[in-house]
Amino acid sequence: MAEQMDTMQDDAPETNLIGDEDQVVVFRLAEEEFGVNINSVKEIVRLPEITPIPRTPDYVSGICNLRGSVLPVINSRIRFSMEEENITDHTRLLVVESGGQLTGMVVDSVREVMRMNRAQKESSPAVCKGVDREFLDGVLKVDQGRRLILMLDMKEVLSLDTASGQGTKNIASDAQAMQKEKKKAEIEEQLVSFKLAGDEYAFDIANVREILKISSVTSVPNVPSYVRGLFTIRNHLLPIIDMRELLGLPSMISERIEYLDQGFEEDANWVDNLRHVLESGSYFNSVRNAKASEFGQWIETYKSTSIEVESVVKSLKKARANLYNSGMRALDMREKDKKDALSFLEENTRSCLKIVSDHLLRFKKVLEKHICEDQRALVVEVDSITVGFLVDWVDEVSRIPQSVIDETPAMAASDRKELRAVAKLEQGRRLIMIMDEKALLSSETSRAIKKLEKQNAEKENTEDEMKSLARQSMDEVQLVTFSIAGEEYGIPIMQVQEINRASDITSVPRAPEFIDGMTNLRGNVIPVINIRNLFDLEELEVSDRTRIIIVDIGGSKTGLRVDGVNEVLRLSRQDIEVTPHVVTSAGANAFLEGVCKIDEGRRIVMLLNVEKILDENELQALEKVGQGAQSGKKSTGSKKNTEEKTPAASGGKPKKSLKKKKLEIDE
Repeated sequence: MAEQMDTMQDDAPETNLIGDEDQVVVFRLAEEEFGVNINSVKEIVRLPEITPIPRTPDYVSGICNLRGSVLPVINSRIRFSMEEENITDHTRLLVVESGGQLTGMVVDSVREVMRMNRAQKESSPAVCKGVDREFLDGVLKVDQGRRLILMLDMKEVLSLDTASGQGTKNIASDAQAMQKEKKKAEIEEQLVSFKLAGDEYAFDIANVREILKISSVTSVPNVPSYVRGLFTIRNHLLPIIDMRELLGLPSMISERIEYLDQGFEEDANWVDNLRHVLESGSYFNSVRNAKASEFGQWIETYKSTSIEVESVVKSLKKARANLYNSGMRALDMREKDKKDALSFLEENTRSCLKIVSDHLLRFKKVLEKHICEDQRALVVEVDSITVGFLVDWVDEVSRIPQSVIDETPAMAASDRKELRAVAKLEQGRRLIMIMDEKALLSSETSRAIKKLEKQNAEKENTEDEMKSLARQSMDEVQLVTFSIAGEEYGIPIMQVQEINRASDITSVPRAPEFIDGMTNLRGNVIPVINIRNLFDLEELEVSDRTRIIIVDIGGSKTGLRVDGVNEVLRLSRQDIEVTPHVVTSAGANAFLEGVCKIDEGRRIVMLLNVEKILDENELQALEKVGQGAQSGKKSTGSKKNTEEKTPAASGGKPKKSLKKKKLEIDE
């Protein structure tokens, strides 16, 4: 019956029954049966992927995407004060409507759709096996009273408790929001997205001053536990807020170590299961490849900016591959001799498992020492207070149409309303939770931070240290830094329009070598320049870290393909030196505007002016490619034919090689 219910849709006709009959959808929770009038049920589907929302009521599981709409989801067992239960194949999501708002209810199973006579329904008792009477609209007696179905009052079930705990607040209708969709279709919001515990969040870029890589934080007493301490930046102290602890999430290191422990348990169980199969002669129905296991998929997508972490991840992948290859060899040996297969498993495969265990132990130690290298602090100004929100990973800077941004469903909102809205990307498969930075800081935290700032201000005695933010901004430059072939470059943030992941790039026949191809940016086709090819460097395949920086060159939007974006950085103009004359002599390298010295010269960032990155011939070639794309003359292939490239398009001049120029600077 449950399988049939999965096909029930919103446009199903309302049931108009004769006389005193109604139609009821009956579902089960634990040992109890509940009923909902069919006119309140819009559809019944299998349980989709649910994104949890911090600081919501405990019965709110989170939000999900249902055919492009953000749907709040409640756990019916918790809502009715029942013991939680694991999800099974029978678990269903009951999509119900109340007050114009759709909400999903997780139920154990759907039993049937049945007709009832209103005379069969009686008033609710004060308490019915733990379910509060306020949630009930009566009790339906079936089979001469041998079967009781608790009829739900959906208005009460889907109501929200107010902050004071007195009364309820009904869920608002979406009717007005639907009318606004057309008006905001062309309006965009620019967001900085970041990762926390596997989920994606974002701040409005207008409130993000910079993105920092945090090294050491000085702890301070008498502050909330989520205030990690103070970080010194340009002789000023910046309070650092741990977003994980602020939102009640586990620490990054404890989460990673738990994953590693679960991974080893998964591999050990795999070996034990394989031994049982060899002994019993039964069919082996587990995964046969290290990458196919749940832990294997996690470790394959693990990314880090730390060289040490990347090294141990690479070693772990190789060790796990050897483990699974050894196990499959033992399985193949069973066809000839079961005894030899078991002996090989114990001697070889178990040895491979011990090697995996050693790598996991090393992984834990390396993580404890280097995990902070992946974290970033988003410097945000909140009500005249500047704080750094520490996050797992900064993902990208992107422009998102307001038409795909929904207000937070009332059921998924916490008392403090930290979650301002939810963006639905990639046809709803990717959800970004847009945070309200003002709501993140409690009055207690604000007072503590202001006290720290006051103490710091009292220590600053000189006029230069007390200068205003406006004066300081005039003396500073804000850069987006990125890597190419191990070297670091920077572009003034005013020249950067947005930063995106490397999506599909369509090659263009007979395009100059430095042009990768064309990409689609929300309906606009723009050319993509491969900086490695432009600078005559070795080619590198696209990876998870590859980014496309959207800039304006010659009045047209253009993408710059880089190995990875590092951070948004502020530095004093005094730390930028003029590019050495030997590098810019004879009019060469006009795009090099200076050399930035960071950390007392231990870190060098080469400052680029994207308006000058191409010479006249290259600009003309770029313009022709852009015109060809706009007129529909673009190839559908994904791999460039290098034999058709025409170096002459760049004017026959030698390629710019920053490797050589870096050597000249060092000399």
